[in-house]
Amino acid sequence: MVVDDDVRCLDAIQELLALDGHWTCAATRGMDALRLAERLRVENRPLELSILDVDVPDMTGLETFVRLSSLQPGIGGIFITGDSSRSLEGTVKAIGGFALVRKPLEVSLVRKTVTDFRIQLRFAG
Repeated sequence: MVVDDDVRCLDAIQELLALDGHWTCAATRGMDALRLAERLRVENRPLELSILDVDVPDMTGLETFVRLSSLQPGIGGIFITGDSSRSLEGTVKAIGGFALVRKPLEVSLVRKTVTDFRIQLRFAG
């Protein structure tokens, strides 16, 4: 699941993931992401990973992830931000997020972060 209010960024991430063979779904707001996650849970379609912009209009990506985690236990979180604050990295880890990637996004770094998450998931399971 990709959550970003910047539609160009959202589309670019979805396209990258699709090129790498991943199924994706998307939302531009936190509440829309939660509704989609609930619908997928009811359909017994678990989400493996979320990529969330830290700043979305109705709730932060961090809040969205915490609530997504209760709907989709075990979901991973990769956060994207233009914020250069180092304290954000600690917050991401504290809520169970996997990584923080800074904007402007580099395709190779997004790919590597997703791959690293999937490797960790494989070894954890």
